[in-house]
Amino acid sequence: MDELKKKRLFDSAASPLIAILAALAVGAIVMLLTGTNPLYAYKEMFTKSFFKPYYLAETLVRSAPIMLSGVAAATAWRAGYINLGMQGQMCVGGLVAAVMAIYLPVHSLWGTALCILGGMAAATLIALIPTYLDYKFNASLIITTLMLNYAINHITNYFVAYPMRDTAGDGMAQQSVQIEQSLRFFRFSNKNAMNTSVFIAILVVILMYFVFTKTKFGYESKITGLNKNFANYGGIKSMKTMFQTMALSGALSGFAACIEIFGVRYRYVNSMFSSTGYAWTGLMAMLIAGYNPLLTLVYSIFLAGLNIGGTALQRTVGVPMQIADIIQCCITLFISVNFLYEFNKKRSGKCRKKVGKRWETGGVA
Repeated sequence: MDELKKKRLFDSAASPLIAILAALAVGAIVMLLTGTNPLYAYKEMFTKSFFKPYYLAETLVRSAPIMLSGVAAATAWRAGYINLGMQGQMCVGGLVAAVMAIYLPVHSLWGTALCILGGMAAATLIALIPTYLDYKFNASLIITTLMLNYAINHITNYFVAYPMRDTAGDGMAQQSVQIEQSLRFFRFSNKNAMNTSVFIAILVVILMYFVFTKTKFGYESKITGLNKNFANYGGIKSMKTMFQTMALSGALSGFAACIEIFGVRYRYVNSMFSSTGYAWTGLMAMLIAGYNPLLTLVYSIFLAGLNIGGTALQRTVGVPMQIADIIQCCITLFISVNFLYEFNKKRSGKCRKKVGKRWETGGVA
């Protein structure tokens, strides 16, 4: 048993590492084709994402909403419910929190907490819309959550382009007015964006790891994801689990948006969550980590570092910042190939068992 656990642990660690190394190799080939020394480029990229204080702080700040959206995705995916609507849920959660902070007479940390709860509640309601459509009309959860992203993004952009638009500053910018100083997360230095939201995000990820591994909800959601029929046979109500996991997934997405609002931007900006790609990067981190919250945290920091380092690379070496996107996409591609391989292996194993059973019974299923 110990040997089996060691093998599984090795496989879970080896697959992402191999995927990352292969993706870096692809990136190196692209750099060579453009006439750039990949060793020097990677040295600059990782130095200016992890090994200099300013860039490390920027990496950690960028990783906070990524890790939370990754855990939000893991919450639903591990239960067998594919939530692709984190981006839209972030948009609604961020907008509602910003509206409450701007128009309600709230102050201090209690006011911040109230606004964040409002944003999380709004994101939860948005996540429950496709959940109800799946439950009532058997509508595809994948399609409804994905399509809602685009509708919600345009709706939220309307509010900052017209009724909430800040006309006092740059008239061309589509953004709301800033929230009060008393509502913002504490920033450690004026030299970078490092603030307390990073540590709050890490604590939430650790809490979710405890929820996944030590609670009844975590066990029921895992069993539902592994085999819904078995879960129903064992007394677990899969429909109840679906609503619970989607609600929690939406709440976490809303919280991810709130820490960006109250920790970095201090306002709602047009397309601030669609252009940054936090939700999709978090989804990548979650897939690499195999739904594990702690590993999602680690890979979120790594992917955030690629983004920060890629931007710095364009300024210093002249390599397009899209090289970081190429590496991220290749990592996801290689991880997906591994998932497909494991899925096909399990499927072929089931088919062999079924054929063997028919052979033993003389062709009777």
